Amino acid sequence: MWVRNTLAILAGLAVAMTLIMLAITANKVWFDELDNIVLSQKGDVFYYWQSVIKQAPTNFFIALLVSCGVGATIGGVVTAYLVENARQAYALFLGLILFLMAVADIIIFTDHPTWYEIGLFIIFFPFSWLGGKIVDELMKNKLMPNDK
Repeated sequence: MWVRNTLAILAGLAVAMTLIMLAITANKVWFDELDNIVLSQKGDVFYYWQSVIKQAPTNFFIALLVSCGVGATIGGVVTAYLVENARQAYALFLGLILFLMAVADIIIFTDHPTWYEIGLFIIFFPFSWLGGKIVDELMKNKLMPNDK
């Protein structure tokens, strides 16, 4: 059972991170002007990300928070659907992992806006819990199959 739960967490994490990364790179205009600045540092992803954080407009961070909410919700749905018991708890655990990854990003790469840092705490836990709650409600109302 712990293997299944671990795989469910990893699947939810993969879905959430994929959605967040797709949303980060969706608006190419945010990154076009940085390409000229970072041309000499090709291949150094960390330097590039630090440049993005320092020069990104407010809209970038708003879109990032929205994508974190969507990713946490859908990742929570995937995790909750794949575990057998305690769906909301495992979805919250996914939110904790995503939050810790975001905190590591904030610690390693400074210069995030303060409102964004606060917003991360407000986003990950409720939205991942919401993903688990969605699956619970769908299964309770027999709108989603319960047999795996």
